[in-house]
Amino acid sequence: MKITRRKLLAGAALAPFAMPAVRALAQEDYLTSSREIRVICGYAPGTGADILVRYFAEKLRKFTNRPMVVENKVGAGTTIAAEHVARAKPDGYTLFINPGNGMASNPYVYKSLPHNVLDDFAHVTTLVKLPFLLVVSEKSPIKTMPEFLKAMKEKGDKASYGYPNNISLAAGELLKERSGIKAVQVPYKSTPEALNDMNSGNIDYLWSDATFGLGQHRQGRLRALAVTTSQRSGLEPSLPTMQESGVPNFHLEAWWGAWFPAKTPRPIVDKMSEWLNNILADEETKQFFAKGAIAEPFPGTPESLHAYLKQDIPRWAEVFQIAKIQPQ
Repeated sequence: MKITRRKLLAGAALAPFAMPAVRALAQEDYLTSSREIRVICGYAPGTGADILVRYFAEKLRKFTNRPMVVENKVGAGTTIAAEHVARAKPDGYTLFINPGNGMASNPYVYKSLPHNVLDDFAHVTTLVKLPFLLVVSEKSPIKTMPEFLKAMKEKGDKASYGYPNNISLAAGELLKERSGIKAVQVPYKSTPEALNDMNSGNIDYLWSDATFGLGQHRQGRLRALAVTTSQRSGLEPSLPTMQESGVPNFHLEAWWGAWFPAKTPRPIVDKMSEWLNNILADEETKQFFAKGAIAEPFPGTPESLHAYLKQDIPRWAEVFQIAKIQPQ
């Protein structure tokens, strides 16, 4: 069919009016669809991360009135899960709920990532913030950070710590650099696996996010000694900071966000952002975070998530450089 200059100009003139209609149609189809949304979790079932992802999935089920299926794609510091999402169809039916600090640090853990953490995802919103914890076995005679530092220095390179993820490894090596202890690093696939080994006496300590660690601490299954944030956490004010405990210039913070594959239509991104922020504002969610999930709400927008991730990347570059962690 021959396209004349007149038809071409007419089409161009209508384009600005057609695009809003296409966007509106995309959002309308998404709102009325009963198709299930798959929520991707990069951690093992039963971990604190998995609990948090499943909480949001269940709340979204009520908001969307459709099935929400959580898929655990474990391994490689959540990069397996991230790559799955990056390659998924950008239609709003594959949602990634994941630690943003992990997304920011992975470029310095792996020599070559199969995805770009800024460009290969549609940023939806920030979700929560929480500290990391340094923990020992509940059977350990160590009760305080000064006792811990003294004991680990006495053990020298016979001391050991477990790390189930990249952030734990960074925290462990940063502690060694800041405190002078010489503990050996021991990798694990998950935090529960590392916890079992610690309680069996195979390692001396490990790092945990507050979602998992404070729950276990309160149930007497491990002993938390300090938080990694620069100020005490309102979630457990009795725990001192690393800096208060004699470890200078130590600040690490976990935070979570939600992502779609890149090129997901903006109306769908905005609707999911709205749903998630409504969940964060819900009083039941606030109570769950305070008592169960051990986190603090961190609402946001697609723009604020992108900006926070972008500024967090150089922060972790500095931490990894100080900790002398080489990309693998």
